Amino acid sequence: MLEQLKACFLPERAAQIYCYALILCINGFIHIDQVDDFYQESFLSLVYRNYSFKMGYTALSNLLHDLGSRGEPVRIFEQNLIDHCSKNVAIDGHVIRSCSTENDLAEPGYKLGFLKAPQVNVLIAYDIKSRIPLMYRTYRGSSVDKKSVEDLLASRSFKDTKFMVDRGFFSETVLKLMSENGNCYIIPLAVSNKNVKRIKKNLQYTSGEFIYKSGRKDTARVIYYEENIDDTTRIIVYKDVDENNSKRKSYKQLMDMGENNYTQENYDKYCDWWGVYFLQTTTKDPAPIVYSDYKGRWSIETYNNYVKNDADFNDLKFQGYYEQHGFDFIMLVTGILHEKLNAAVRLINKSSVSIFDVLIKAGHMRMVKREDCWRLHNTRTRDLALLEAMGFVPDESYPL
Repeated sequence: MLEQLKACFLPERAAQIYCYALILCINGFIHIDQVDDFYQESFLSLVYRNYSFKMGYTALSNLLHDLGSRGEPVRIFEQNLIDHCSKNVAIDGHVIRSCSTENDLAEPGYKLGFLKAPQVNVLIAYDIKSRIPLMYRTYRGSSVDKKSVEDLLASRSFKDTKFMVDRGFFSETVLKLMSENGNCYIIPLAVSNKNVKRIKKNLQYTSGEFIYKSGRKDTARVIYYEENIDDTTRIIVYKDVDENNSKRKSYKQLMDMGENNYTQENYDKYCDWWGVYFLQTTTKDPAPIVYSDYKGRWSIETYNNYVKNDADFNDLKFQGYYEQHGFDFIMLVTGILHEKLNAAVRLINKSSVSIFDVLIKAGHMRMVKREDCWRLHNTRTRDLALLEAMGFVPDESYPL
């Protein structure tokens, strides 16, 4: 990761970005004016003690302003990620509450009634195969995802890429952008879509069936219908038979228990559409592959702790436009580090060990200053063996 940063930034700046992102990756979100406390207590302060960069509030504010206002190194870094990804890219949208009256991006948005405050909108693009984030961008709270994603896609070069996005991104302009330069897309359709309404009238799953495997043991029988709506675009309607049967059974049990709103009328109205997916695609892949790509995309969780927990952007303790976009890049690097750590934990292949377990065990270890060097203390053999299985062997000593 550090070498990737050095390819786009001066060594000092790359190390500062790396340290900031690594502290957030390990400790979760912390305020910008508290980062230096974590840095001084960490092994990082020894490794980079001969570097001139600082990690205090002013230094990090200047870093974020520089990243947000001078975007060429950031563009090169992101473009390099895109060029070397698997070419299977998902884009997610998030809404984040913001109580700050001076945040340049905070505005009343479509979730004002729920949030009771202005919001900012975040778009994240990531590689579905490697789970590595590729882009992270904050937009004004009043913007809608289908407009913001136009800017996101146009700001970088995508070639021969398969996009998987949510129905909220559906617009003719976005679909066109996702179909240029050899690109293609998979997108679910809303029930209000005119083609969905037309197909539902006489739907018969006559195109085929297959068994979908979602894990080592989990399988589902899927039947489907597909049709071409133009020379390059198909609509495929899938019905997960097992999911449909399961939801029918669950609904009837709730009906028998007398739960409110669980009626025979509603059952008859909706039962045929449980486990049914309408997907529009310009890929040339067969229907089972399209379905597998779509389902697999939803199984991925990215590093976005304070985003998904609706943390307040006022807590970031910076409000300027440039600082906000500079922090976008820090979150991108943090997400990459988080996924690399997750991948290392998965290599252990132990369901009882999570990323949190590893961080707790590693966090117990300390470097203690002796006469001739710093020495590693408070270790356990099994904890060291766990870290070694992940591909990391801590230094037992470090020079003064």
